[in-house]
Amino acid sequence: MNVGGAEYMLARFLRCLGQDNYRAAVLSLMTPGPLEVHVAAAGASVHSLSMRQGRFSLSSVRSLNRIFQKIKPELVHGWMYHGNIAASIGCRIGHLNAPIIWSVHHSLYDIAVEKPLTQKLIRLSARLSNQASAITYSSYVAAKQHEAVGFDPRHRVVIHNGIDCEEFQPAFPGAKLALAQRLRIPDQRVIIGSIGRFHPMKDQATLVQAFAQLLAEGYDIHGLFVGAGHEDGVVIKTAQQLGIDDRISTLGASDDIPAIAPGLDIHAISSAWGETFSMATAEAMASGVPSLVTDVGDCALVVGDTGEVVARRDPKALAAALRRLLDLGRDARRQLGARARRRIVENFSLQRYVDSHVALYQKLHEGRLLKPKQM
Repeated sequence: MNVGGAEYMLARFLRCLGQDNYRAAVLSLMTPGPLEVHVAAAGASVHSLSMRQGRFSLSSVRSLNRIFQKIKPELVHGWMYHGNIAASIGCRIGHLNAPIIWSVHHSLYDIAVEKPLTQKLIRLSARLSNQASAITYSSYVAAKQHEAVGFDPRHRVVIHNGIDCEEFQPAFPGAKLALAQRLRIPDQRVIIGSIGRFHPMKDQATLVQAFAQLLAEGYDIHGLFVGAGHEDGVVIKTAQQLGIDDRISTLGASDDIPAIAPGLDIHAISSAWGETFSMATAEAMASGVPSLVTDVGDCALVVGDTGEVVARRDPKALAAALRRLLDLGRDARRQLGARARRRIVENFSLQRYVDSHVALYQKLHEGRLLKPKQM
């Protein structure tokens, strides 16, 4: 329960799920992180194996069994790779006949770029995937990629992430002025934000290179990176090497994204792999901000015709797409942002996300899905 898109999605999902008469318990494999408070506030009980990252032990298995026996779940929903395996093991060793859902929140462009332990986990998951009652993916691309490495295609269910469009709303012009003052920059300067923790798969250095090209052309822009790991990280170092560090700001992990996002003029991500459905992009769109994405996962599907989509790992393409958005001017960008919000409200709302899962839960309870194979 550290800060991340999939983790935030879980907390928001649980908050709404309780309204549908489901009582949830969450098992964190590691010691719960900052999002534990959000999960608990949603009404879910929180349990933990307190495992160390990358460390597995027999005592963890015993604790897993003890917690499963205490909860006696009617349905078990794994969340991400490790959670999926734990869900299957917990039901197996506890002799529970509960339906098991796996959920995949990661795209898989090249398994070789994943950590060695993650590679092993993905291959193990492929071998065990026929034992799940359903496998939900947050993008069609992720489903195809995982099925290509052996995940059972018969259990595929695609449920795109959902955005709370009441929490994320446009707030012009006050949000832009407040953000500019926070960054100590002129309020007429165009702020291009990129919300997301530092991770190599997000390839934020390429976006900094695109900013450098635009600044060299005379565009009055300021880049803002929000998320854990940016303090004195790759973004700052790349900006210093390019001599544009005075035009780049970083903020750490923040619970204030609903206030930050509507203050942006443009939102951009430069992910090279891993992304399935960019929560940050959809939240920015719901906030009335036009967005630029790389063609990773279902990001192009999310943006549709309300923003820009470019190839991965291409700073020139990023710069060209940003140039097109900048050249639109403020009023046209706001009109584009309004269209972006409508797209999220109509297609990717949090309520639609919850309704899709509740429908899946009901099908499992009623036995209307393919029966999984037993171990």
